[in-house]
Amino acid sequence: MLRFSERKLSVPILMLLFCLATAGSTPAQSATPAAYPVAPDPGECIAQPASPEEIATILGTTVPEPDGSPVPFVIPPGRPADTDTSIEVIATLRQLFACANAGDALRVASFYTDDFVRDFFGGVPVGDLLEFLAIAPKPLPEAQKRIIVRFGQVQILPDGRAGVVIVLDEPDDPRIEEPDFVILEQVDGRWLVDEIHEDPAAATTSVTGTPLP
Repeated sequence: MLRFSERKLSVPILMLLFCLATAGSTPAQSATPAAYPVAPDPGECIAQPASPEEIATILGTTVPEPDGSPVPFVIPPGRPADTDTSIEVIATLRQLFACANAGDALRVASFYTDDFVRDFFGGVPVGDLLEFLAIAPKPLPEAQKRIIVRFGQVQILPDGRAGVVIVLDEPDDPRIEEPDFVILEQVDGRWLVDEIHEDPAAATTSVTGTPLP
């Protein structure tokens, strides 16, 4: 995926992800019809980019650290999302990968919640980060684009966020299918990425999730 769960990224790794191996505004309101697998075209990246100043402000805001030790991630129970929500969530992720394939870091970042921005960019010196974000977008060569193999069924989780399994084929991974579980939060009418969990079991776990009582 664009970020690996429980892992802070340095500027060189970010540049690799966005410029070589790949990572508020106008959301996509409907999914672009296409068969899967597909490498979303950079031309689908139409979101308003985040601003470097906005990202710097988010990173400069202190938030309490969670109490206790981290616990292994388990896909939470959920109920199937309605059709409109499913379309919006999948369209968000498709456009995010279109922006990644466009090599456009600021537009990719526009699909992140503040908490995810802190997790994704946390630990990178702000000056180096702003220099990185100033790099002009450059679409990736075809062989380096990320491919969406398929989506699972979108679920509404107990806390109101949405969750979905996305199976990818990434050029920097020897596997041909790399499943992740993505959790999105609705912010000002948009679904934004709030968590991404690498979960090899996600492809074999029921992609419809565990129904809520």
